[in-house]
Amino acid sequence: MRTFKSFSTRLSACLIGLMGAFVNPQVAAQSGQVTLYGIIDLGIEYGRIRQAASAPSSQSGAINESYLGMANGVQSGSRWGLKGVEALGGGLSADFVLEGGFNSATGTSAQSGRLFGRQSTLGLSQREVGRIDVGRRINLASDYFLDIDPFSEGFGQANIGASFGSANTTRYGNMVLVQATPLTGLTLGAGYSFATQLTAIYANEGNCIETQSCPVQAGAYNFSSAQNMRALTLGARYKHGPLQLALAYDKLAGDVTQTQGAAQPSEWMVGGAYDFNVVRVSAAVGRNSNGFFNGQAAGTGSVTPTAGLVATTWNTGSVLFLPGVSSSSYMLGINAPLSSQMNLLSSVQLMRPEGIIANNTSFKLQQIYSAALTQQISPRTNLYVYTSLARNFAVVNSAESFMFGVGMRHKF
Repeated sequence: MRTFKSFSTRLSACLIGLMGAFVNPQVAAQSGQVTLYGIIDLGIEYGRIRQAASAPSSQSGAINESYLGMANGVQSGSRWGLKGVEALGGGLSADFVLEGGFNSATGTSAQSGRLFGRQSTLGLSQREVGRIDVGRRINLASDYFLDIDPFSEGFGQANIGASFGSANTTRYGNMVLVQATPLTGLTLGAGYSFATQLTAIYANEGNCIETQSCPVQAGAYNFSSAQNMRALTLGARYKHGPLQLALAYDKLAGDVTQTQGAAQPSEWMVGGAYDFNVVRVSAAVGRNSNGFFNGQAAGTGSVTPTAGLVATTWNTGSVLFLPGVSSSSYMLGINAPLSSQMNLLSSVQLMRPEGIIANNTSFKLQQIYSAALTQQISPRTNLYVYTSLARNFAVVNSAESFMFGVGMRHKF
């Protein structure tokens, strides 16, 4: 096991080597490689959404809708990307990732039409020391809890992001992220985004959350830094044999010129997984304060948007700024290999409304029960079937979302 003393020695060597590469470019190797990769995920999905007339977003009456149609990116978001690495000598290397999401059923771009909306980073790494990345990518909560979630943050409302919003493959633009590996199996990370480019909802004393009429402000990069939504992401991950542990903390700062812009929503979460060979058990617990990070929407992955429950998530993809509103979340899951090619995935999620909405009858404990079977038919292709039932979806009283789908995922 490496010691902190040896780590500091390697870190010094990394900095000296980096300066040497700048002073003498001949130190850097001339070879490099670029890889094209991606995932195409398509299926058929049935969805049913219900909500009582008295609940938020049901001002015009009760909701009882269903649909059957093609679904995109259910197990994994469809994507294509380019990644490259170049050795600079002395264990130092430069690399980049350009990755864009798309709807494989329609051919349209995802992530609000961004060319490389999933990731766009330039990085520098030193073997056994750590790395630094600059650009757009997922935060540390989404990164470090990806393997702890039995569904690997896929399968729509089944994924951990439905109850832990900061782990909902949340992406920050304009970010500087530093990760260090001081001990074998341990990774520590810290990142700061100068302008996340996430959309924001400033709830104006909270009146609009009852009527679902909160105005949404699109993400931007303003000249004045205090008018940008900024983010701090911190995390730690430990892997050793069958054991994996993770913790993460995210905090946002909004546009100070907006009412509730100083609310600073935050979320912490801690979790772990242990592989008993016959079954892998995962668990997580967390709490958010002063608002909500964007969570999953009902019917995620479907080509046909669901007009009903989407509004109950406070406009999915946005961040709610509201002092005093909070929630606690819990997840327990399993991943059980039924054969060398077939896996059973399952989880239970709970999200309890707290703070100023704790005693509001419009909000109630969210419960999500999910299961999936995956069947590998080749090294790069698998089939899947899944189902998920959410009660009091997005902690809205009486909101229910039921999903069932089958599909195929191919990696290239």
